[in-house]
Amino acid sequence: MRILYFGTYSKGPGYPRNTNLIEGLRLNGCEVIECHYPLWKGTEEKGKRPSTLLSYTRVIPRLLKAYAVLIWRFLKIRDYDCIVVGYTGHIDVFLARLLNRRKKPIVFDAFLSLYDTVIHDRRWFGASSMASRFLRWLDRQACRASDLVLLDTESHIEYFCKEFDLPRDRFLRVFAGVERRLLRYDDGERGSDGNREGFRALYFGTFLPLHGVDVIVEAAKELEGKGISLILAGKGEGLEGIRRLSSKLGLKEVTILGRWVEVEELGRMIGEADVVLGIFGTTEKAKRVIPFKVFAAMALGKAIITADTPAARELLKDGYNALLVPPGDPKALARAVMALKGDRELIHRLGNRAKDTYKELCTPISLGRVLKEGIERLLD
Repeated sequence: MRILYFGTYSKGPGYPRNTNLIEGLRLNGCEVIECHYPLWKGTEEKGKRPSTLLSYTRVIPRLLKAYAVLIWRFLKIRDYDCIVVGYTGHIDVFLARLLNRRKKPIVFDAFLSLYDTVIHDRRWFGASSMASRFLRWLDRQACRASDLVLLDTESHIEYFCKEFDLPRDRFLRVFAGVERRLLRYDDGERGSDGNREGFRALYFGTFLPLHGVDVIVEAAKELEGKGISLILAGKGEGLEGIRRLSSKLGLKEVTILGRWVEVEELGRMIGEADVVLGIFGTTEKAKRVIPFKVFAAMALGKAIITADTPAARELLKDGYNALLVPPGDPKALARAVMALKGDRELIHRLGNRAKDTYKELCTPISLGRVLKEGIERLLD
């Protein structure tokens, strides 16, 4: 099978999605040809909040250049069985459809809804704004322009079907994964270092509402004075609010790094943690996603505490490979942390099973197998 992986998709640090799918397809015997030209310079630029809708126009010259290069490269490709438009490719899919004169199947890795992310999660524009109407239209039309759409959870698929009035058989769940570089910090030890004094909980990521970092900080207040240190790594729009909340609560065992952490440092931090904290927000999107931090902890065999959501239950089982707590409940989170602190065997058992689950369902070869089978059904 010859796959043309197409678009301005993101690769490199912070974006393991496309790298994992490309590697996974190759590990499953597919030939993958990349027709790629990057649009964004990095994670921070891509996620920067625009001041107005017109702010997006700054990308137009870069987009035109990218599309000129993609068209030139595409025209030199002789044959392929299927086109996969990489994440983020909500506009790229229209170019792929235009160029696809051979009428081969088009797979679009949506991964998320731009409308939901920008309007409801990050709240950059109002629900009745022009941006809201455009992004909702773009999500729907990008999916309709494809033969198969990839999303990361069944909960996300259900949302797309209802919100954009699309048929279920247009979608395929392909879990997210982690950057391969992170796996080098797996030294074979599952669970935390029992020789280190104290107990360490780690959160890393953005500080958006869906992550519920305020819930983590309020739980830290319940844990104050009990020998538990909490590290908050990363940054985002909600960072300063979390700093103020931590100061207001007078927390002495919380360290807020306030910066992005590179993979090398992140691997070491996960290795040194007793437990990795997932997301605890109460937004609708929080119910539909499994965050990168959960996959990273699973890959490295760490105990995980995260919110009990429909998406989390697609991969995790409370008491088996993670501890699941009600969203938005700092007292329940604090109790779960204390349960781990008092039970080193439970920490290791959860970490072992989490890693086994990751190896079964979330490695590149597993993700590639799911995608390959989906493409085969299209070709049949």
